[in-house]
Amino acid sequence: MTQDARSLAFEILTTFDKNADATLDSVMDRITGKVELDRREMGLANALVYGVLRHRGQLDYTIDHFASKGIARIDKKILTILRIALFQLRFMDRIPESAAVNTAVEMAKVHASESSGGFVNALLRTCLRNPEEPSLEGLAPEKKLAVTTSMPQWLVEKWIARMGLEETAALCRASNDIAPITVRTNTLKTTREELSERLAPQVETLSPTPASPLGLSFTSPKTPIFEMDAFKEGLFQVQDEAAQLIALMVNPKPGSRVLDVCAGVGGKSGHLAQVMENQGELVSMDVEAYKLKSLAREMARLGITNITTHACDLTRESPDIIGGGFDAVLVDAPCSGLGVIRRNPDTKWKYFKRNATRHTKKQKAILSAAARCVRPGGTLVYAVCSMEPEENGAVVEAFLEKHTDFRMMKPFDAAPQGAEAFITPKGYVAPLPHKNGMDGFFAARMVREEK
Repeated sequence: MTQDARSLAFEILTTFDKNADATLDSVMDRITGKVELDRREMGLANALVYGVLRHRGQLDYTIDHFASKGIARIDKKILTILRIALFQLRFMDRIPESAAVNTAVEMAKVHASESSGGFVNALLRTCLRNPEEPSLEGLAPEKKLAVTTSMPQWLVEKWIARMGLEETAALCRASNDIAPITVRTNTLKTTREELSERLAPQVETLSPTPASPLGLSFTSPKTPIFEMDAFKEGLFQVQDEAAQLIALMVNPKPGSRVLDVCAGVGGKSGHLAQVMENQGELVSMDVEAYKLKSLAREMARLGITNITTHACDLTRESPDIIGGGFDAVLVDAPCSGLGVIRRNPDTKWKYFKRNATRHTKKQKAILSAAARCVRPGGTLVYAVCSMEPEENGAVVEAFLEKHTDFRMMKPFDAAPQGAEAFITPKGYVAPLPHKNGMDGFFAARMVREEK
């Protein structure tokens, strides 16, 4: 059983790299559930995992520079050990250099060979003797930006083509920042002011979100979020401010009939139920039944009772639960997740340029299927946590061209404070990390014409 932070980080990172379809969250949940580490060691393990993934591009560029035969010939396990150690040496000033190097050498001996330990020792000590290397002089601007911000070069090039070098640099830097923890007040049980008073003594900094009227952002909680009394009492859900805007766009009335098509574990379903004041009918649907089980537990914690769950793929079937249609339908579609890299740095290493077409095809199919569920006069909201045009505006425009009984409508009935900063000329809601301090998100609000 893993007994120290560095070994745990190594196990998580190697498992993540070996499983092409696995998310970091799923790997961490599976592995950390089997270990017993004190809070300090677990915190260090998390810092190492997220730090390596956040800075992997720059770490690999450095390792390739100092490895005489290049990074491509380094064993995968040894490469992971080097990344963990080099991250400590270059980005964690409180870790003694000797601890970072010596533990890496011992791990290499355990997971590879005695000679591998010697290789790791030599490379890391060369890095220590040459802290200013490697030089970035002579690199093309896109390559230099990719290295310094640890972004895949294809993604940097894609963003530069769309928004120019200067704005791309700002977006890359913002995507590398550690985002604050943001929660949404459960107004069925408390107010934002009361929740703020409960949380203030338990965190280092605390502030209300400027756009969402229900959000609070904080840093450095003294106890894990899920152990806070306010969490156990169901007073909040963890949700970025950008995601909190979506239910405000749907704006379902109390007593109405609402469908959340891709509900997942219930972040937006919980907010929709709040807006509905726990009245009416909210159907939370997902293709993954296990997610809906988690959703049901989450709704019980929040005190929400107007939700029913239904495991279904709308692109393949038309269940009886649709009935005469819904007053409002939300499609929070599966996507690249490139808008939430600052929270999920693993995304940039698992998502590839070739995946864009696959996501777009699925998004169009889900949106078209969901449109059948909207009653005449009803609202349809399409949302993705992506900033990429092929996943947002292009999907909506193709949908509207094909479904002439739908049209765009203004995004909010009552626009939140400062909304003009993230509403586009076409009426889309599109906050950006470097401009609005939120996750990158996109949403469009449409209405089905009355017959």
